[in-house]
Amino acid sequence: MPELTLSNYLSLFSPAHQGKPRFMALASAALSQAADLLTLLQSAFPEARTIDTATGSALDALGALLDVTRPASASDEDYRFLLRARIAARQWNGTNEGLPDVLAAALPRLNAACNDNADGSVTITLSGNPPFPLRDLIPVPAGVRLIQSEGETEPD
Repeated sequence: MPELTLSNYLSLFSPAHQGKPRFMALASAALSQAADLLTLLQSAFPEARTIDTATGSALDALGALLDVTRPASASDEDYRFLLRARIAARQWNGTNEGLPDVLAAALPRLNAACNDNADGSVTITLSGNPPFPLRDLIPVPAGVRLIQSEGETEPD
């Protein structure tokens, strides 16, 4: 993603407005104030910017943006796991072909694999146990039975 600078924003104004020096000066002054405020906030709260770095209430705020509330006993690390799983699930296109990518993103440390049993059930094989029930982590269509099995852990 290209870096957004003041000149990038000013270039978004229509040519009719770009030819007006007083308008562009006002827009430049207003946008530079906003850019300075954003820089100040990012330097003051760097831990609150991403799922990887946010902790505590900052992580809860990110979860609220995703409409995922923290379960009562979840640690920050477990909550991050849940947030990543929900993001991956929302990106799934609903096909069997797309499910391995969702599982890899949602359950990265668990080496998840899936098998459509063609009988109304899906078997998900994991190399460990997720911190939340599997049905809470990945989307399962209504009427589909989810079977979780444990596979062998990959050697380190």
